[in-house]
Amino acid sequence: MDTEFRSKETSWLSFNARVLQEAADPTVPLYERIKFLGIYSSNLDEFFRVRVATLKRIADLGDGWRHLEIPDPNQTLRKVRELVSRQGEDFNRAYDRMRADLEKNGIRIIRETEVPASLRQYLRDYFRREVSPHIFPVLLKAAAKLPKLKDLPMYLAVKATKAGRGGRPMHALIEIPQNLPRFIPLPKKGDVQLVMYLDDIIRFGLDEVFATFPYDRYESYAIKFTRDAELELDDDFTESFYTKLEDSLKAREEGSPVRANFDQKFPKAFLNLVLRKLNLAGADSLYPGARYHNRRDLLSFPDFGRSDLKYEKSPPVPVPAFAKAQAGMFAAIRKRDVLVHIPYQSFRKLITLLQEASLDPLVQSISITQYRLAKGSCVAKALQAAARNGKLVFVLVEPQARFDEEANIKWAGRYRDAGAHVQLGVQGLKVHSKMVHIVRREQGRDRSYTVLGTGNFNEDTASIFADHLLFTYNQEIGDDAAEIFRFFRQSYLEPRLKHIQIAPYDLRNFLRERVEREIANHEADRPAGISVKVNNFSDRSVNTLFRRAAAAGVPVRLIVRSMYSLVVGSGESIEAISIVDKYLEHSRMMIFGNGGDPEVFLSSADFMPRNLDTRVETVFPVYDPALRQELIGYFDIQWSDNTKARILDPDLSNEYRPAKKGKRVRAQFDLEAYLREINKD
Repeated sequence: MDTEFRSKETSWLSFNARVLQEAADPTVPLYERIKFLGIYSSNLDEFFRVRVATLKRIADLGDGWRHLEIPDPNQTLRKVRELVSRQGEDFNRAYDRMRADLEKNGIRIIRETEVPASLRQYLRDYFRREVSPHIFPVLLKAAAKLPKLKDLPMYLAVKATKAGRGGRPMHALIEIPQNLPRFIPLPKKGDVQLVMYLDDIIRFGLDEVFATFPYDRYESYAIKFTRDAELELDDDFTESFYTKLEDSLKAREEGSPVRANFDQKFPKAFLNLVLRKLNLAGADSLYPGARYHNRRDLLSFPDFGRSDLKYEKSPPVPVPAFAKAQAGMFAAIRKRDVLVHIPYQSFRKLITLLQEASLDPLVQSISITQYRLAKGSCVAKALQAAARNGKLVFVLVEPQARFDEEANIKWAGRYRDAGAHVQLGVQGLKVHSKMVHIVRREQGRDRSYTVLGTGNFNEDTASIFADHLLFTYNQEIGDDAAEIFRFFRQSYLEPRLKHIQIAPYDLRNFLRERVEREIANHEADRPAGISVKVNNFSDRSVNTLFRRAAAAGVPVRLIVRSMYSLVVGSGESIEAISIVDKYLEHSRMMIFGNGGDPEVFLSSADFMPRNLDTRVETVFPVYDPALRQELIGYFDIQWSDNTKARILDPDLSNEYRPAKKGKRVRAQFDLEAYLREINKD
């Protein structure tokens, strides 16, 4: 067992356990707890589709995994199974408490056997009208081959028999339709709002589904399976990348099954029949569970207008630099750099800038990177408008943004239809940087306006992801941004940059140089320290680098949301916490003591091998002294959290940081107050 480096998979499951803690926390509003149950389930689906599938592939290599510098994948798979099973029990307890609390608030989830007599005809009519047209059973016959079933939908396995008679039972699978709501509100029963799972409405109508058969007794059990979702893209660039991507998406639907969830009450003989049909007889892929699966659908549980059961919504914190900009966004950015902290401040500022750029006669060009966009993206619409208005628009669309590939291909087509120049990725790399570069002709010269971000340019996620956007008129930063976009078009020429650091070329050296400088400063009795906030910290060489700094006595503070592979020994000056709360912590930040003149950087990159070696990532400096101090204050508030911060100890036990004497700090709530205070008129 590696005592200095834990697997990404077990540390990620520890993060998902923190999500589950929020779902079980009685101080969290009820509908927020329902949301966290849905997030936990959605996270776990993706974990199996990607991480477990990858582990199984690596384990199949025999000893070939040793050169990858990872823990033994077979040991990791065993640990994953143990943790997932344990968390499944925690999930069910949290779910049962949630249902009980819903009932206390006048909302009751009922089963098909609990439908009041007065509503049975209503439900029968609803089933016939809305549900029955979408039901297409697949009969399970011993000699017949089962058709390929879809990944992720849930199925009901049905056994039909005739009461009081022998004979052969009938077995069938019914896919739970994904184009219908999973939760169906029924008319109120007195003061109680009734709700049913779509699964149970189908169970209620099974006698009609199989009305042509001579059966009158039906048993049904939930089952779902998860396939390997990794895209198999080889290095044959003679083939159209478009075509390859589309082929890979089709292959995803037929990937090898890596997990089967099923109702633990499933009779063994019937279950074995289904599993044989699915080619899922391996015990390491079987996860018995409760009556319902696909509980990611809890994210769409009807709220019945109960705002009292949610977090109170706050108006966005103003951005004074933009609020006072009567002359427009460009004039405001020329005056000074501006930071926007999402979601405390409005993501709308970026859309407004792009709207102005699309109309401004002085704007010559707009270049942007696209990783994930909102479904009805205003960012994309502004870019299309700019192209139609004669601006030179360049969009680097990353086609390998996992699970967003199809959407990105569609956006690429729309951009082209509008007259924009579109490039699908960079050969051999995944573009994960978040950049906008606008060139405007001012007094006979081309001037740059640059926006650099830590997260996606996505209005949908901007309401729940905590990120930062830097708007700058710094021409040297602009020159670097222009050089990066030049690199996208001519990737055979390595970018030459002066201020922005870029992976896979500069980032490892940048980290090593900064950490070694902090070590030298500490040894010379000058102020030194390293404070880092990332989503994932799981690169072995970075772990070694930070442990070396800690061994030299440099104070190291880490805020890590998800994967954390560093195992800190006793006496080492590394402290690490993780915050899971109302918003998803997504920003990346680095603060170096620098002998008393702190340097502050924001970044699109996590500390993972893929971010440092196979992706285009950016680390960009914050030069404005006031904004540097603002970010240091931001980090310090998060570091002081003693309400939602968990200590990342060697066992990843997710113990809450104890509250010391004095004021309780809940960073996400206190950050809003902090930003309102420093942004007062």
